[in-house]
Amino acid sequence: MTKAITDVRERWGAILKERRDAARLTQETLGRALGVKGSAVSNLECGRTSPTEDVLATLDEALGTGDELARLWDDLSRAGKIPWLGQMEDLEKKAASILEFHPFLVPSLLQTTSYATAVMRAVTPWEPPARTEASVRDRIARGERFQSAETPVMMVVIGRAVLMEPVDSGPIMREQLQHIHALAGSERITLQITDEPLHPGLVGPFTVLDPSPDREIVYAESAYKGQFVHDADAVGEFKLRFHRLQAAAMSPARSLRLVEETIEGFPP
Repeated sequence: MTKAITDVRERWGAILKERRDAARLTQETLGRALGVKGSAVSNLECGRTSPTEDVLATLDEALGTGDELARLWDDLSRAGKIPWLGQMEDLEKKAASILEFHPFLVPSLLQTTSYATAVMRAVTPWEPPARTEASVRDRIARGERFQSAETPVMMVVIGRAVLMEPVDSGPIMREQLQHIHALAGSERITLQITDEPLHPGLVGPFTVLDPSPDREIVYAESAYKGQFVHDADAVGEFKLRFHRLQAAAMSPARSLRLVEETIEGFPP
């Protein structure tokens, strides 16, 4: 079994357990609805086994989740890809808005080639140069497609550390800041910078998307692997967190002035 398949099963199983707990059903009770023992439900929740189409339909019916579990399994396993690696662009294309916070990096959709290369080489220095270059090309192409489109609107809050602790002291950072300044000059992309060291974004980077006609979803980054959050209450908490970040951050106008001042400090 590949690690990707294991990850898919574990992530889907964790959501199944959340929905079962919310319905206040034991594994044995849910198992009876499926015509199996409670141990079979345990295997699904722990990621040991994969659900069949019939099981997915029965689970959604028994738990009153519409088609959520079936749709989630399809999203996770479609074409052998895991969505935090391969499906993000689809969500971005369908979204009416993107709310993104990153404490110490420019968001990937807004990065320049030199900046993305420097970041990827720093994060995974053991990767062969050819693989890093391919990853950078994919990231930049995705960013260019986003920037050339008319939708979605994007609201970005970044940590002041992006400016105060730059990836270099010369042309890479200057070019990146000029690029993000130009993008934020449009009405489609709004940039704000945190003003205080203590803020609701200390939990780490995250993105809130609303891909119509589906429900809002959150992508939360981590050092190990990213995670899509589907739970409505959790998504609501991330939205509240983002709006509190906006309220505590510098205004868009002041943020752009700070970017301009920082650019002036870098040599051409």
